[in-house]
Amino acid sequence: MFNTRNIVSGLISAVALMAGVNAHAGSMPFMPRGAGMGAPTGFAELCRRDLATCGLPQSQLALLGLEAPSGQSLTSSVGGAPAHAFPDARTPSQDQAPELVPAVASEVATPAAQSVVGGAQQPAMNVPAVETPAAAMVSAWLARGEREQLRLLNQINQAVNRDVKKASDLDLYGQPEYWALPRVVDGKLYGDCEDYALEKRRQLIAAGVPESALSLAVAVTARGEGHAVLMISLKSGDWVLDNLTPWATPWEDLNYRWVQRQVPGTALWTSAA
Repeated sequence: MFNTRNIVSGLISAVALMAGVNAHAGSMPFMPRGAGMGAPTGFAELCRRDLATCGLPQSQLALLGLEAPSGQSLTSSVGGAPAHAFPDARTPSQDQAPELVPAVASEVATPAAQSVVGGAQQPAMNVPAVETPAAAMVSAWLARGEREQLRLLNQINQAVNRDVKKASDLDLYGQPEYWALPRVVDGKLYGDCEDYALEKRRQLIAAGVPESALSLAVAVTARGEGHAVLMISLKSGDWVLDNLTPWATPWEDLNYRWVQRQVPGTALWTSAA
């Protein structure tokens, strides 16, 4: 049975919780950007060999010639010991297409959901305005509302974290750094942090999330490991999808030292101010 002391204690806890939520909401929901800098070496190499996975148009490749940050650490974090040994580690040939994990089918936007007509100004000559596929995807994504958006983000984040087993680039490819989609070995998927991030990006786009909302980011964990994650910008701020965390998390809530972040859909990267 509750007594007066229990009720007062509960009210104090509730007020403290609300204060914490409000404090976060009023801090820095969006990650500040600093100066432009070269892309991580692993990302640049990925784009030169696999534009589809990299997500850039051909015209952006010239921008990858910018010098990468000096002293850049490898993004090799897996959050624990790899689950498998790979005695025959090698780089897959270009004619070996990776096996892809299907996107979450129940969340994929249908063509009807993507054909959003939204008050576009009519051009001259009474020619009907036609919404581009990219604009339609943005409209459909925004129409979902943030609660539904976060449900999808958590669903895909947890599915990829579950389906991909931890393995370092050195174990998988015999190289200290190799960005790629997770690799299939004996019917199972393996990869390290950037491989998780790339697979989540692929699945989210297939599920109707616009590329313009997604970007890759590099940080250093509390253990001092270089780490890559996927970031998504929502109305409430920048959120992180991490192979070390099951839930989409506001960027400020992670105990990381942020190093750099991609400008969405481009080869350009900036420092994290």
